[in-house]
Amino acid sequence: MVMLNDGNPNPPTTDSGEELKRVMDRYKKAKSRWMSWSDLWEEIYDYVLPHRESFFQETQAARRTENIYDETAVVGLPKFASRLQLGFFPPNGRAFRLQPGPEFPKEMMGSGLQEELDKITDLLHEGLRNSNFNAEMHEGLQDLGIGTMNLLCEEGRFQGDLHFSSVPPTNLALLPGRMDGVSDWFRWNDYMDITEVRHRYPKAKYTDKMAQEQKKNPKRKTKIIEATIYDEQDRFKDEYTYYLISETDNAILIRERLKGRGSQPWITTRWSKSGFEVWGRGPVLQAMPAIKTLNLTVQLILENAEMAIAGSYVYDDDGVFNPDNITIQPGTFIPRSPGSAIESLQSAGRFDVAQLVIDDMRRNVRKALFIDELDTRPNARTPLSATEVSERLADVARDMGAVAGRMQKEFLQPLVERLIYIYTKQGLLDIPKVDGRELRIVPVSPLLRAQDQQDVSDFVRFQQTVASTFGPEITPVLYNQEMVIRFLAQKFGIKEELLAEQSQVQDNVQMLQQLMQQGQMPQ
Repeated sequence: MVMLNDGNPNPPTTDSGEELKRVMDRYKKAKSRWMSWSDLWEEIYDYVLPHRESFFQETQAARRTENIYDETAVVGLPKFASRLQLGFFPPNGRAFRLQPGPEFPKEMMGSGLQEELDKITDLLHEGLRNSNFNAEMHEGLQDLGIGTMNLLCEEGRFQGDLHFSSVPPTNLALLPGRMDGVSDWFRWNDYMDITEVRHRYPKAKYTDKMAQEQKKNPKRKTKIIEATIYDEQDRFKDEYTYYLISETDNAILIRERLKGRGSQPWITTRWSKSGFEVWGRGPVLQAMPAIKTLNLTVQLILENAEMAIAGSYVYDDDGVFNPDNITIQPGTFIPRSPGSAIESLQSAGRFDVAQLVIDDMRRNVRKALFIDELDTRPNARTPLSATEVSERLADVARDMGAVAGRMQKEFLQPLVERLIYIYTKQGLLDIPKVDGRELRIVPVSPLLRAQDQQDVSDFVRFQQTVASTFGPEITPVLYNQEMVIRFLAQKFGIKEELLAEQSQVQDNVQMLQQLMQQGQMPQ
């Protein structure tokens, strides 16, 4: 539920005029796009996420695992989400760092600027750790494995509190917007009591008809639609309008303006997308042929095993043979012409060869979900060495290169902007805009720091090449050692205040030189 005090509210309206028609037209357009995907998503849920809510009506707590015979994808998707979370947003680590951009005001630049920005960075991370971010992030990353993650970031009950909600696509429709992003979000609830609407949305303004209906029938079901729509009148401003609509009563219950970068609460991230599609396509979608084939293969193996254990038999019968009455299944007896003893019926198919390909298919599914890279090699007697682990992690980082860029653009940037908007509104922060020019967001999580790791690796190889070519004694005179140390500290994400000031470094160097001349070394 979108917080109602999360923007610049205008007086709510309850008319059903042109504005309501315009919003409902956009909702129907988004719902039409959603319906073209719902059958595909339902099939994925049947094979990979059987315990998730269905896209179609069903009884609560319905069993949906009867048709799953191989659990590789069912178990693999949560592992995929856990590894992504550890790589992009470690629960107890730092995922980003605020640094001054090229257009940061010169008069505000100083020696303690980065230290202040690091304190703000720690404040934002502390807010995430004290919220339900890690739990909802894991659920959202499972949706990202299918294609699209939708995370809702709202203000909590108290100052500084944050509340996150991972919203699956079962009750959410999107519309594409500017710069290949998402402009409109529509979430609906088909079974809300008319009395419950007032409890969940205290600022909702009922029409006279709704007020009368509530008195007559307080349990009447009402379809509620929450819409967050981008204001297309000015493409250079971040302005949205939030609507709470009762489709049953054809009325707008809340209308609220959201102004400023980070004012709208939705964070939508796609794994990859095709053409003009607004919904993403994830690794699970790409691996669905292998997942379905693997499930069918295991099903046939189990059926063959059942046939082998129980068996089918033939016996003598002097009656008339009718093939329509014959059922080939375990434990059945099939009549035949007299003159022979009861014999078991040999199966026409042999599934011994199925095991030869089933391991390959399972490995392909795990590889598609990036969960097979650190597993022990088949038939290996020794564990992976540190070098092998490092190289496999580097392969994962390279394979996720495009995804890492999309995670930074569609997830990390909007998340930090949203946090800064909430904390600035509550009076906890007062900083310039985080737009990449005044302030920029530098990723420091393991997978998003792949370029920094590559820069360090290139420098080390260069240093080794110079030392092997000209001798190790030449390398100290080629570098500005202080700049090298600060370069490495920046690449490793070390805080600036841990490094000595330039004047202190010079004093320490002079003292060290004097001790060396005297034939002494510091203890």
